[in-house]
Amino acid sequence: ILVNALRLKQIKWSEYERTLMDKSLVNALAGVYLGARTSKPSEKLEKAWPQIVGNVLPPLHDFLTETRESLDQGYIRIGDDSQDFREYPKSWVGLLTRVVRYIANPAYSFFNLGEYYVREEQGFKQMRRIAKRDKRVCQDCISYAQQGWQSIGSLPIPGNECRCYDRCRCSVEYR
Repeated sequence: ILVNALRLKQIKWSEYERTLMDKSLVNALAGVYLGARTSKPSEKLEKAWPQIVGNVLPPLHDFLTETRESLDQGYIRIGDDSQDFREYPKSWVGLLTRVVRYIANPAYSFFNLGEYYVREEQGFKQMRRIAKRDKRVCQDCISYAQQGWQSIGSLPIPGNECRCYDRCRCSVEYR
């Protein structure tokens, strides 16, 4: 709805930008909250806030800047391709796909962060990353998984510090 409203000029750029930022941050917070379950979720949210802001806003800002420039020039870059915005729906669908990544995917990554906080609080001492065993796993995730059991906090949470970024499908085990 948001991208279509922008396409049809039913909303101003500032409203689109603000809504996308709000929804991205809310979904990241929701992920932490759900990951924390009933183990003091408010404390986990406060602890996670700097990480959420630091991980969500910089790439989102870059994406919004690029999108605004593209709209002003009449085209959008999707990967290495440039597409004319007049070629609806292809270019707008590409934009929608990227918007979904910024709105929906933070919930998964930050769910893992909330769960990590709980496990740490429960006294778990070690963690290990479990990577999917298929072609879509990035080299970073394979490397983290190969490290096996490590001290809790020494491995990044899935979706952080890997080339998969928000598409990371790794899980974490604790002991």
